[in-house]
Amino acid sequence: MLRTDTDPPTFESGSLVPVATYLLVIAVLSGLTLVSAGTPPPPLLAVGWSAFLVVLAIGVLKIEDVSPRSILPPARTLIPVIGVLVAFWALYNLVAFALALGGVHGFEATRSRTAIHPLSYLLALLSSFLITAIPEELVFRSYLQQKLIALIGGQTRHAVVSSIVIVAVLFALFHLPRWFLASGHGVSVALVGRLVGLTLMGLTYGVVYALTRNLWLVALFHATMNHPPVLVTVSIPSDLHLVAAVIEYAAIISVVYLTVRVTEPDRTTLVLPRQATASSMDD
Repeated sequence: MLRTDTDPPTFESGSLVPVATYLLVIAVLSGLTLVSAGTPPPPLLAVGWSAFLVVLAIGVLKIEDVSPRSILPPARTLIPVIGVLVAFWALYNLVAFALALGGVHGFEATRSRTAIHPLSYLLALLSSFLITAIPEELVFRSYLQQKLIALIGGQTRHAVVSSIVIVAVLFALFHLPRWFLASGHGVSVALVGRLVGLTLMGLTYGVVYALTRNLWLVALFHATMNHPPVLVTVSIPSDLHLVAAVIEYAAIISVVYLTVRVTEPDRTTLVLPRQATASSMDD
């Protein structure tokens, strides 16, 4: 079973806690980015940042009187989660290989760096999963998205969709300190493209979380999108990056949606409290 069976958590505080949480995240990130501006962050700093996000998420959940354990999916969901992930990337590689054989520009029928150095890839993927994906998804999806749903109106379509969109925008803006402070970029057309791409990414992770409320699934997609396990050489032209991203994110949502529909046809597409399902469907 891919989706969790437990009802969404009940948050006890008002709107001040999520606002303060997000502002604190931006403030700390900006400070750490200034420390390592112009250079890749040292491993110790990256680990410290991820630890801060995890501690912050746990602390905020405690303030909300929510058990941190309640947002962690059962271990038994790891098997279907890995199955969905493998199925998606197997399909992705098949399409990439077919495009390479067809001579499509940007796809070459040669082994990628991932295929040549699988151990290095797995280490990078594990690092991304533990240091980047899980901490960020804990804050943005497991807390902020769920909290906004509760603030907007509970488990209704309007509340879920609104929270997904708002958190996706916040997720995109969350990357601005690195854009301005670490990379030294300014306001430009490239910034707009970057924000649009990150917003689409946030929307995708938000929808996947709303469909499954499975932190492991969202975090694994997050990590693998940071380090795609593509076995052929792919070099998509910069002017097609956004188009490729739209196709990739649409494919992720489609695979997850179809999996939920096929494996649990008697369940609604959104994770709702059982006692509220019937009334929420009318919204």
